[in-house]
Amino acid sequence: MKVPDFEAMYQADKDPWRVETSWYERRKLSVLLASLPRERYRRAWEPGCGPGLTTSALAERTDEVLATDVSETAVALAGERTRDLPGVHVLRSDLPAVPFEGTVDLVVVAEFLYYVPDLGGALDVLWSVCEPGGHLAVMHWAHHPDDAFRGGPGMHAQIRLDCVRRQARSVLSHVDEHFLLDVYESPR
Repeated sequence: MKVPDFEAMYQADKDPWRVETSWYERRKLSVLLASLPRERYRRAWEPGCGPGLTTSALAERTDEVLATDVSETAVALAGERTRDLPGVHVLRSDLPAVPFEGTVDLVVVAEFLYYVPDLGGALDVLWSVCEPGGHLAVMHWAHHPDDAFRGGPGMHAQIRLDCVRRQARSVLSHVDEHFLLDVYESPR
């Protein structure tokens, strides 16, 4: 399986997934924000931030947002979008790297775990920075991208089993014909 070249995609099209204009993307973001259990978070990490649309929305509910992406172009777009928002830091980084010190009380992972070869290793990294009582939100397309290692439904089932093993509490599960959203709470 050859993972897409995300940098080339962003260089060819600043919005390759139409996150700014697609009803699917706008609806998905609205459902995500409405599903977060807390009104306010101290510190969030959004790996795979793309052009920063979700980052901007999280900035309204979080004291500090750490947004990362593997693509330099996506990082530049997200940085431009969020440059006037206090507490937002956008960096180029790829799992399994964690480009910051300390912990977060919210991790938002949307639409990229299909492309990570080692799902278990990625989950280890994501949970390693989530403080006790913190939330991990995972959201993906309800189908299997042609260029991905795995599809959304099977992957979310694997994540659910991983969370049982970790004794993470399921807070919310949203399943519809278009996308899946699961929110978990780290053991206290």
